[in-house]
Amino acid sequence: MSGVYFACVTIDSSDFRALADFYVKLLGGKIVREFGGHGVAVGVPGTDINLNFQNADGYSPPIWPEEPGKQQQMAHLDFFVDDLDDAVKRAAELGATKAGQQFIPEIVVMLDPAGHPFCLIPKENAD
Repeated sequence: MSGVYFACVTIDSSDFRALADFYVKLLGGKIVREFGGHGVAVGVPGTDINLNFQNADGYSPPIWPEEPGKQQQMAHLDFFVDDLDDAVKRAAELGATKAGQQFIPEIVVMLDPAGHPFCLIPKENAD
């Protein structure tokens, strides 16, 4: 088998620095690489994973939940949390919003400042 290795996840927005700053604060990470003014990589603490952020011309935030004919989400991020209420409060203080529609009572869907959905999941539901 040829060597193919996971590198990162790259997230588009209209302001990559602002979105990266949100995730730096949410995760307690730091910017580990700059891409010539076009993007940054944020190291995720406790992992070898980076979240990369870049600007996309004409960026349009996804609609969640999906609606026919509207910008669809391409992916979303899931985060395990120690305390769900505290994590929701902290994410909101940093600029996220709680999605208007929730589907699973044990999981809270939030929208980051660029409109990307992400889930906050209590660690006890990690199985």
